[in-house]
Amino acid sequence: MNTSVLAHLAARFKVPHPETLLTEALHFVLTRHPAAREAVIALLATDAVPDDVRDWIKFTSEASGTETSGRVDIAGRAGSSTWLSIEGKLGAPLTPHQPVEYVKALEKGGSILFVCPAPRIPRLLAELAARTTRAGQSSPGEDWRAGRAGVMWLTLTEGRRMGVTSWRYLLTELSDAVPESDRPMTSDLHQLEGLVAKFEDELLGWTTEELTLGGLGATFAKALHTTRVLSRIVAEELGTAHAPHWHTPSKNAVLPSLELWDWYGQRFRAAGSGFAVCLEPTTYWGLEGCRSPLRVGFEVAEARLPLDRLYQVYLDMHALSDRCFHELSRPSTNAAGHAPRSDGWWLLPFPLRPGLAGEEAVDEMRATARTLLTPLLSAVQVPPLVGTATIPAPSTPGDTPSESLPAPS
Repeated sequence: MNTSVLAHLAARFKVPHPETLLTEALHFVLTRHPAAREAVIALLATDAVPDDVRDWIKFTSEASGTETSGRVDIAGRAGSSTWLSIEGKLGAPLTPHQPVEYVKALEKGGSILFVCPAPRIPRLLAELAARTTRAGQSSPGEDWRAGRAGVMWLTLTEGRRMGVTSWRYLLTELSDAVPESDRPMTSDLHQLEGLVAKFEDELLGWTTEELTLGGLGATFAKALHTTRVLSRIVAEELGTAHAPHWHTPSKNAVLPSLELWDWYGQRFRAAGSGFAVCLEPTTYWGLEGCRSPLRVGFEVAEARLPLDRLYQVYLDMHALSDRCFHELSRPSTNAAGHAPRSDGWWLLPFPLRPGLAGEEAVDEMRATARTLLTPLLSAVQVPPLVGTATIPAPSTPGDTPSESLPAPS
């Protein structure tokens, strides 16, 4: 990862609004370096922008429009006329003004470009098109068309257009425009790339529906990324390595078998309890009673704690999880049922607050994880751990004594 000085400072001092920092850094590059300015004008300007107007376009950050139009991140203006707009996004949702009022502020033939993390592009395309269609600024069913620098363009009324691309695509376009031996521009782009590396992989916000109903495409990618982040948080809390991956069924698994459980996440044997972070996209997320796509809990066969104590830890954690859900939900949710003692896994849903994104979401996930892990850490620290629990395999399916069902591999 590019660990530039600017990215380090942004992380060290907990920048409260990373989108603003990122777009201000981009504005600095566009105003300091003529080659960057020319590259962006060439990328955004349509044939409707006269050549003499292009020569006079200057980029202004946090540009105000009318009282109702909001404040665009970067505006390319010639005099009082706005021909180009750039709006930087990370995890924050669209504001009520975006993009409709921003489009209205453009001259006929003008362009607006939204720059966001690559995983967010599919959803942003749908959201932007829906809003401009409702406002009569684009035709229903109008297709997005691919252009340079990974930009997807949507044709709007009055010769305008709207584009979406990723931060990395845009920075690649700027890097290609660097004049030979222009060290200052190369250095500034390095700083900007460091910020992107720091912030582009931040968490996107969840809707209540996504948390409970499951999803494909961008929603599924978001679930994987959120699981990776939670695994990293838990690894830090337990002082172990961060290594989530897919756990697929055993090659020797035969139907019907619990070994056919397919999940993404990480086991944390360092805690001596078989603790794990899990995403089960096909067997849990989207089913009735689902409150979160993420689960945490215990693979019983891996535990080195006595099972009675482990089950009490699980019950305590479940109670804490229910309390978190009650505090996060408006209206509050009902408590979920505990896993029966006969299961090879004792799992509970991990609470996520709808609407939170970026560092704010990570900070709350860390606080929630720390709360849920408290009973486990107390149990594994005192008294000393005993030997590995022995769980005999059941002799007949469906006739399983308590604590005897083998865990999936």
